[in-house]
Amino acid sequence: MAKYLLVCCSLLFLILLHWALPVVSGHEWWPPHGAIKVKCPYKKVNLSWLTGNVNPCPGLHQPICGTNFVTYENPCILCIESLKSHGKIGFQNDGEC
Repeated sequence: MAKYLLVCCSLLFLILLHWALPVVSGHEWWPPHGAIKVKCPYKKVNLSWLTGNVNPCPGLHQPICGTNFVTYENPCILCIESLKSHGKIGFQNDGEC
């Protein structure tokens, strides 16, 4: 439980930090348009060891489609899944798949 809490807090901090920073070329914001955008560090962070589900943005309902054609509740969850897949899952489109 402590491990999940640490992962959630760390990821939330990264998301908020990147959300507050201006766009840097070479990095993608998910989704490119929308109320909440997440700058997912999937090329730098490997969470393949994480087997559970984590929602670092509870209460946020902003459907987003992954490249695996799964609809995620919000960009934060898609980012976690991307980190778990070491970047194999990414952003496909806004809204449901």
